[in-house]
Amino acid sequence: MTTLNGIVTDITFQNEDTGFTVLKLQAETDPSPVVCVGVLPTVAAGSSITARGTWRRHERFGPQFEVESYELVRPTTGKAVYTLLSSGLIANIGPSRAKKIVDRFGVDTIAILDRNPEKLREIPGIGVKILNGIKEAWNSHKSIHDLMLFLQEYGITVNLAAKIYAAYGKKAKEVISLNPFTLIDDIWGVGFKKADAIARKLGYEHDSYKRIRAGLIVCLQNAVTDGHCYLPEKELIHTGASLLDVPEEMTTFSLDHLITSQQVIHENGNIFLPALYRAEKFTAEVVQSRCSSNGSMIKEADTGTFENWLKTYYRRTGFAADPKQADAIRGIISNSTFLLTGGPGTGKTTLLQVVVSYLREHNHLVSLAAPTGRAAQRMGSISGLKAQTLHRLLEFRRGKKGAVFSRNRDNPLLAETVIIDEVSMIDIFLMSSLLQALKPSTRLVLVGDNHQLPSVGPGNVLSDLIASKKIPHVHLSTIFRQAAQSKIVQSAHQIIRGAAPHFANDQNDNCFFIEENDPEKSIRIIVDLVAHRLPKSYSLDPVADIQVLAPMHKGILGTQNLNSELQRVLNTGGERIIRGDRAFSRGDKVMQVRNNYDREVFNGDIGFITGISPDSVLNVDFGNKTATYSVKDLDELVQAYCISIHKSQGCEFKAVVIPCTTRHYIMLKRNLIYTALTRARELCVFVGMKKALAMAIRNNEALSRYSMLARRIQVP
Repeated sequence: MTTLNGIVTDITFQNEDTGFTVLKLQAETDPSPVVCVGVLPTVAAGSSITARGTWRRHERFGPQFEVESYELVRPTTGKAVYTLLSSGLIANIGPSRAKKIVDRFGVDTIAILDRNPEKLREIPGIGVKILNGIKEAWNSHKSIHDLMLFLQEYGITVNLAAKIYAAYGKKAKEVISLNPFTLIDDIWGVGFKKADAIARKLGYEHDSYKRIRAGLIVCLQNAVTDGHCYLPEKELIHTGASLLDVPEEMTTFSLDHLITSQQVIHENGNIFLPALYRAEKFTAEVVQSRCSSNGSMIKEADTGTFENWLKTYYRRTGFAADPKQADAIRGIISNSTFLLTGGPGTGKTTLLQVVVSYLREHNHLVSLAAPTGRAAQRMGSISGLKAQTLHRLLEFRRGKKGAVFSRNRDNPLLAETVIIDEVSMIDIFLMSSLLQALKPSTRLVLVGDNHQLPSVGPGNVLSDLIASKKIPHVHLSTIFRQAAQSKIVQSAHQIIRGAAPHFANDQNDNCFFIEENDPEKSIRIIVDLVAHRLPKSYSLDPVADIQVLAPMHKGILGTQNLNSELQRVLNTGGERIIRGDRAFSRGDKVMQVRNNYDREVFNGDIGFITGISPDSVLNVDFGNKTATYSVKDLDELVQAYCISIHKSQGCEFKAVVIPCTTRHYIMLKRNLIYTALTRARELCVFVGMKKALAMAIRNNEALSRYSMLARRIQVP
């Protein structure tokens, strides 16, 4: 076993999950950097470490030092101090200034930075402003370094430690020691498994109340991630006992404590997290109240005026509504709350054009919105009125636990009519926030396609509102003649009816199926379609215009592998930033995977990397804004050459390519395939097995979600 002391000069690769790292170490005994490999989750460029291990010769990469164990230390030689200061970690100190400082103070530099940083004024070029920047950066580095020394035995990575420090500051060690399970709620990226490992090393017993309580809360949070609003009590007790590896009697006992302390809500044998209980209950109460005033939005005396206006509009525009559309137009005008649903090509937007024209001509203040930026962009402009996101409509601002909306019960929206599109994407939290912001007199029109996937967030709002049968509802099913000419629209409506589309693969079609049973060959076909065939045949940009949509993340035809294959072909050059097992390059198509209210970018937003600065700051253009990311923030981004079908909700792309294989059988459902197909505006290509498509179309059992909303609306 050999021991090396030195400074980490560069991280070549680091897997965020396993901690496996490849780095360059400037060892005290070697003039050239040494390549080290091993599990070193807590190291970063500039870290001073003592590493113990053995030398090996890799057949491809040459000599490497395999690290068996290591520890973070403070630099003890002038050379080590210089390497640390010149690493770029400390603001306002580069290689030239680092040399001047070390030449002047030698090994005492660290002590001076700690206790008497004013002495740095002796170095030419360091004034008050620069000194203050150095002090601030050094104090931050020192605090994080001290935290890393505390966390290194728990396998916490540098990036995660930085997030912990950002959340708790200098109290981080104290907070973690008192209750490591608080990390689960406070730090994005810390799950129960990691917090539990820390707790065990800190001496927490396997059956401690804090551990069991945290495990039960995590089970409820996992259920929310799966779309549920609650869990039945028996299911929670069983799931918790399985996660924690304790008897069910213990989870029952701890659950009783959680109920008594109101950390969870118990209702009719079901267990809710308090925020979800309040959101669902409030939504039901407001919907009930609004339904009681339905039919009163237009006075009887105004009915004739409206009918005359409608006839004039028909003559002026040449539009003639069919009976269902006419019912919907009258229903929207006369009711305080109205549901309008229908598939592609059924004229929802045309119908809304009529309604908005009437309201604006009669000086009504109307607002149009959709759950996401992409959905709002797709909704577009109706009668000269531009759609916006629901977050912008409700005037979000950053809160401690996420978005806080300025529009609420105390400060309601001024609009007299609010029209929301893509309602299938709205979860119970967002619906509750929307209803809080409406005056009782405000007309609410909810528009969507009930055959699509439910929201990514908890609840089944659109389906529950329809199922309650309390809200006036018109479902449009007649396809407009122009839309009916599209093979995409035809296929979508065939899928709704449970029939498999017929693919003639005629050159005049816009929906094709390329059969291939071999997954490896399917990958090659998909890559060739995106990179060569479709751009050449249809004048499409392979990155901006074509989107691959996969049912799953894992597997050979999952989003992760397809992104790797597509990136390799579509974006080969430029500077790269390595983040775990992902590499980001200028020109990459990327997607945000969590809401970030500071940057004003949200889960599912797609953008393009426009630049990478020398200090590894990455710029992403999301169309309506540009956001910057440091290395520690890159876990919020994934490549988006291929995205999951769930993440594509509300989006529209010129061309869509969909892998379809029996390997995806767990996810093969009718609403999943329907959602993927209807993301395509001009062209859709399935690649894979027709057997898999048939399986999906036959399976109309949408994943059930635990939700009480429909029942609450029905029963006062």
